[in-house]
Amino acid sequence: MNYITITINDQKVGLKFGMASFRYLSEKFVEGISFKNGEITEIGISHLIYAGYYNNCLVKDVITEITLEQIVDYVELNIKNETFFNEIKDVLKVWGDSDIIKKSAEIVSTENEGEKTKKKNSRGMK
Repeated sequence: MNYITITINDQKVGLKFGMASFRYLSEKFVEGISFKNGEITEIGISHLIYAGYYNNCLVKDVITEITLEQIVDYVELNIKNETFFNEIKDVLKVWGDSDIIKKSAEIVSTENEGEKTKKKNSRGMK
């Protein structure tokens, strides 16, 4: 399943992870900003939420009403809240379990293996 709801400022918000969210995150997930040393940051969490929200709105053909800025403010305000933290863990699980992320990880893994083979085969050649 690639869908989850969370509550932002007393409003239920649907997050659906698919191609549009993947494209958005591929541009926004940058080492040192969205994540550091393999751990997601507050801005990374905000981008993840917005990506799921944006994709959900596209799929349902509705206009987005919540801005990234509002999500960032909400995340920063609640980052130490245990309930919020647990909700984000659930969002991360749904995102990580989504088919598009799994397929993308397989593609990256295959490409990396191809690069390793290419480098191994080109050693010693001029």
